[in-house]
Amino acid sequence: MAIPDAASVAYRAASEADFDALARLWLESWQSTGLAVTRFATEEGNRKRISLEMRNGWKVTLALAGQRIVGFLASKPAVSVLDQLFIAPDMKRKGIGKALLERAKAEMPDGFTLHTAIENFDACAFYERCGLERVRTEIHPTLGHAVAIYRSRVVGAGCGK
Repeated sequence: MAIPDAASVAYRAASEADFDALARLWLESWQSTGLAVTRFATEEGNRKRISLEMRNGWKVTLALAGQRIVGFLASKPAVSVLDQLFIAPDMKRKGIGKALLERAKAEMPDGFTLHTAIENFDACAFYERCGLERVRTEIHPTLGHAVAIYRSRVVGAGCGK
């Protein structure tokens, strides 16, 4: 079976029935970065956070290859924040992240901010290729690692190679 790319992936809103699979994908993707801070993450912790954040305004879009969740975007449109964007480790570099980021740009056309670990070099390079601007760095308030804060600067700007 061929591995799908963004063109063959379906997108839909998350429901409570997706939370377990979503928590597992989030953990696998976060741990695949190899960052030391990922040791604090657990599937159970992610599941609890998903439930809490959904009640508090998260809008979650899933990327699906068949029935499998292969990526997700969690945003807070009311406060213009792209909160999470994760892709299954075996599905990276197939255009799914770009497609999800374009969805975030469309749902928050006046712009948004996001943060990512500074040492997550792949994510930083991805956001910069996609037209986001690093505006500052700070220390994560609970985990203590350095994060880069990005903002969207050109709505509709695509991602380069």
